[in-house]
Amino acid sequence: MKIDTKAKEIMATPVIAVRNDTNLHNAEELLKKNKISGLPVLNEQDEIVGIISEKHLLSIYDIRAEEQDITDLSFRLPYEYKTWVEEIMTKEIIAVTEDTCVEEVCRLMVENHIHRVPVLRGKKVVGVISSLSLVGYLLRLIEKQKEE
Repeated sequence: MKIDTKAKEIMATPVIAVRNDTNLHNAEELLKKNKISGLPVLNEQDEIVGIISEKHLLSIYDIRAEEQDITDLSFRLPYEYKTWVEEIMTKEIIAVTEDTCVEEVCRLMVENHIHRVPVLRGKKVVGVISSLSLVGYLLRLIEKQKEE
């Protein structure tokens, strides 16, 4: 069983990301289209500046619904086009490098209660490790152990 696996060996590529000046509607569509729950947010120089997830979108809609005091979400469509990703994204980025060991990646995710970690080369995102990436890695380890 290999225990010195590095982030670069399990990260998802190519990276699906969004610009900080993207509206919420387009960010949500990108999440749906790619069947993912979060995206790195990049600036004009393709450097990471944040993370946006389904949780951000759901929480902002909940807040708007409370402000509107309505039960339907008819306000969503115009609001989605007028609100930018950078307004609601998480700006405190917890990231790793390509050579970070998987154990450290797991530790960071558990300690910080996060479901994805961008993998960086400098300030550029070269991959993403998600909870699902780690479960897939664990499954491969279990299957390999059974073969031995």
